[in-house]
Amino acid sequence: MRQLLPVLLAMAVAAGAAVSPLQAQRQQPGATQGGPTTGDEMMPPFDLRYFLGDWEIEWSPLDTPLLPGGSYTGVERVRHIADGRYLEVTVELEGQDRSLRGQGILFLETGPFGAHLTKYVVYDAGFALLQPGPLGGDLGGYYSQFWETPAPIRHGDAELVIRGRSYLVSPYAYRVNQEVSVDGEPFVNFGVMWYTKVLEETGQER
Repeated sequence: MRQLLPVLLAMAVAAGAAVSPLQAQRQQPGATQGGPTTGDEMMPPFDLRYFLGDWEIEWSPLDTPLLPGGSYTGVERVRHIADGRYLEVTVELEGQDRSLRGQGILFLETGPFGAHLTKYVVYDAGFALLQPGPLGGDLGGYYSQFWETPAPIRHGDAELVIRGRSYLVSPYAYRVNQEVSVDGEPFVNFGVMWYTKVLEETGQER
């Protein structure tokens, strides 16, 4: 048996050398995984705790029947409610011509068809904003949500539809691109709302 071992090794080396580069490139996908997939390779589910804390807001919308245009700054505070499945949202914005206060809720639903994020805030200006939409992401940990108000917002004599995309790309900052349609007119840019997480001087989140 020991005498055959060198011969077998030589045959194995010769067989490996006989494989052409083209054949080597034609390996089937997954041939080098070393075993079946386990599910760990899949995208991790979104963690709703991402939103917890205080977020500074910067926003410059155009003038609409909903509120005057211009520069708005303020803060959004997000806290747990009860078992943590729902989050409480408090919004305080200051503009050039007016202030805006809102109170609402944020929650995430998951199932076989993916994740669905809903945010609902009632503002003291006499309107409420409902933002439901699917939430998706990639293996790099970047998430985004497409949303649109399911029904027109009636404010005064106008009807408005707002839609947008939320880009959740950093633990400490995200942005929301928005468009608005007034009385059935084409959608136009409604400004980008920038969120930056407020940190203590020690670097800890509030």
